[in-house]
Amino acid sequence: MVRGGGLAAALMVGLLLTAPVQAGFGSAAMAADWCKDKTLHYLNRRGLRPYNWQATTASKGDNYVTRGIWSVDADEIKVECATLKHGGPPPGRYQVLGVDVTDGRR
Repeated sequence: MVRGGGLAAALMVGLLLTAPVQAGFGSAAMAADWCKDKTLHYLNRRGLRPYNWQATTASKGDNYVTRGIWSVDADEIKVECATLKHGGPPPGRYQVLGVDVTDGRR
């Protein structure tokens, strides 16, 4: 759930971006690193300074799907990335899913 307007408005929640990747990913760790790098860059470009990256990566068919969370102040920003495991050049995509504003912030 998104409450408040500042961070959510700055993020344009739900924006889906596609970025070309030069080659397929051989490991889940490489896919998770790609997701971290792309989403960190996206958030930094919007003036945010995320920290405390947490993520899990799962194998789904020909893709790795990484679901991660960045902390920004007292908020959590959820992201999801999908990358092809093999082949080249595959597209990769990342998505900012939403902002979870904790109840303790007032």
